[in-house]
Amino acid sequence: MEDQMNDYILTLENITKEYPGVTALNDVTISFEKGKIHALVGENGAGKSTLIKLLTGAIDKTSGKIFYKGEELKNNSPIKSLDRKIIPVYQELNMIPTLSVYDNIFYGHEMTKGIALDKKYMREKTSELLKQVGLKVSPKTKARELGVGNQQLVEIAKALIKDVDVLILDEPTTSLTDIETENLFGIIRNLKKRGISIIYISHRLDEVLQLSDTITVLRDGEVVDTRPSYAFDEEHLIKSMVGRNLSRSTRNKEKTVKNEKVLELRNVSTDQVKNISFHLLKGEILGIAGLMGSGRTELAEAIFGRDKITSGEIFVNGELKKINSPKDAVDEHMAFITEDRKTLGLMLDLSVLENVTYASLKKVTTNGTIDKDEEKQVVEEILERLNVKYASLDEKVLNLSGGNQQKVVIAKWLLTNASILIFDEPTQGIDVGSKEEIYGILRKLAKEGKSIILVSSENEEIMNITDRVLVMSNGEIASEYKSEALTADTLFKDSARLL
Repeated sequence: MEDQMNDYILTLENITKEYPGVTALNDVTISFEKGKIHALVGENGAGKSTLIKLLTGAIDKTSGKIFYKGEELKNNSPIKSLDRKIIPVYQELNMIPTLSVYDNIFYGHEMTKGIALDKKYMREKTSELLKQVGLKVSPKTKARELGVGNQQLVEIAKALIKDVDVLILDEPTTSLTDIETENLFGIIRNLKKRGISIIYISHRLDEVLQLSDTITVLRDGEVVDTRPSYAFDEEHLIKSMVGRNLSRSTRNKEKTVKNEKVLELRNVSTDQVKNISFHLLKGEILGIAGLMGSGRTELAEAIFGRDKITSGEIFVNGELKKINSPKDAVDEHMAFITEDRKTLGLMLDLSVLENVTYASLKKVTTNGTIDKDEEKQVVEEILERLNVKYASLDEKVLNLSGGNQQKVVIAKWLLTNASILIFDEPTQGIDVGSKEEIYGILRKLAKEGKSIILVSSENEEIMNITDRVLVMSNGEIASEYKSEALTADTLFKDSARLL
C-alpha cells in the first residue's frame, strides 16, 4: 500500500463522516495524483463539501485514514493544512469589502520593508497576479467595487501568491463567461505543468470533461464511479450523479408571450450602463447576455432601483414610473433574485419559514399581529409548488442544498405577487438536476403570465430558456436576437463588439 501511495499526493482511505442522524460520507476511498487535475462531481448534498472540509482540516473524520505525501494526517486543522501547502479557494467568497484588492491578497501575510509595510511591492505583485488571472483592475480598487465574478478571480490570485502543492477549486467558474472560463483553464493547465495537483469541483459538466484528467462521482455520500475523464461522456456523468436518466433542456418551444408591454426602458443610463432601450412583454423570458463586466448585473440593478438612474425613463404597464429604490420596484410588483443569494438573497441563520415570508409579512398580518397558522399554510403551499426539499419550516436555510436555497429565494418573491421577475444567474452553483427544476419553474411562471428577465453567463441557458436575447458589451446593448436565431459564436462576437 505504501508503494502505491507514493504515486499520489493525497489519499483518502475508507473515510466515513457522521453527524447526528446523518452519514455525510460513507466508506470513501479516493486517490489524487501528483500534478494532475482531479474533478469531483455530484448533486448538492452528495458529500463534496464535506470531503473538502476534511482535507483542509475544517472538520474531522469519524473513521478512516488520510495520507499526504505518504504520511498519515492526524489532528489536522486549517492552519496545518495551509502549512502543508493545501490551499482551498471556496465558492463562498472571503473578501473584506472595505479593503483594496492588494490588501485582500496579502491579508495576514503582509510584506514589510524595515518596520513599514512595503505597499509598492504588494501593489506590483498584485498587478502581476491579476494579469495571470486576466483581471484588468487596479490593485488599489476596493473589493466592494468588484462584481462577484471579479471577486472570484481575486480569490484565485490570492491562492497563487502562496507556495501551493494542492489547489482546491470549488466552483471557480460560477460567475465567469465562456471566454473568462477558457482564460482560467489556461491558468489551471499552467499550474498543472508546474507539478501542482488540482482538485476541481464544478456543476458544469462540459468543463469538467474538457479540463480534468480524472473524475470521481459522489452520490449520497459514496463514491459511485472513478475513471479517466476520456472514459466518461456527459450523459454517463449525469446518470452516475443522479442515479437515473435525466432529460436535458432544449430550446424553449412553448411560446407564452403576449403582445403586451409590461416594462419599457427608454435611453436609461447610470454610472455603469449607457442609453439602454428595450421592452419586456407579458409571459416573456428575456435573456441578458454578455461578458463579465459588460453591464448585465448593473442593468438589472438599475431596473430594480439598486443603482441610481442618471437619465432616461422607465415605464411599467405603459405608465411612467420613478424607480429610485428597491421599495419603489417592489411597489410596482417587481422582484430581484440576486446572483449572490447567500449574502443578499437569504438570511442564512434564520429559518425556512422566516426567509420565505419576511418580504411579504403584510399578507399574514392582522392588526399588527402575524397569524402563525396562516403563515405556515401559505409557506407550505409555495414550497410544495416549487418542490423544495426541507426537514421542517424551522430548519435554518443554511442547511439546505444550493438548489433548494435558490427555490426559497424564488418562493419569497412569489409571495409578494410580483409579476416582473429579474433572475440574475439563477442556476449559479447548483447541480444539473436542480438546474432543470429551476428551468421548469421559469417556464411555468411565464406560462402563468409572469414576465422574466434572465441574466446569465451560460450560453446554453441563455439560448435554450429564453424567447429573446439582448447581448450587452461595455455597458451598452450591442445586439438583439430571437433565441432560435442565436448561436454561441454570435454571442461571443457581439459580446466583444463594443470593447
